[in-house]
This record gives sequence, C-alpha cells and structure tokens, in this order.
Amino acid sequence: MEQAGIGWIAAIIIGGIAGWLAEKFMRSDMGVIMNIVIGIVGAIVANTILSVFGVVLGG
Repeated sequence: MEQAGIGWIAAIIIGGIAGWLAEKFMRSDMGVIMNIVIGIVGAIVANTILSVFGVVLGG
C-alpha cells in the first residue's frame, strides 16, 4: 500500500500561497502572478526532490 503524501495538487496550492506570501513579505517588483508561478515551480521541484530521498510529507 502506498503512503499518503500531500499530493501534487496540494503542493501546487501550497506553493502558490508561499509565492504570494513571499511577494508580500519581500515587496518584490516581479508581480503577484510571477511570484505565484515561482512558488508553484518551487513546490513541484521540492516535492520531486523529497520523494527521491523517500521523504513523504503528510499523514
């Protein structure tokens, strides 16, 4: 039986929120949409890297 993780959709949503919050915190000039996209890409990359090492986030 496969372990339950946060899943790709949840990682994308969390990444989008993290990108938006980072834009608000850092007051960057890149724009909200670009920061959300960067957050989503970061979440996908982090989820892939963690799954390679066997780390599963969730419960």
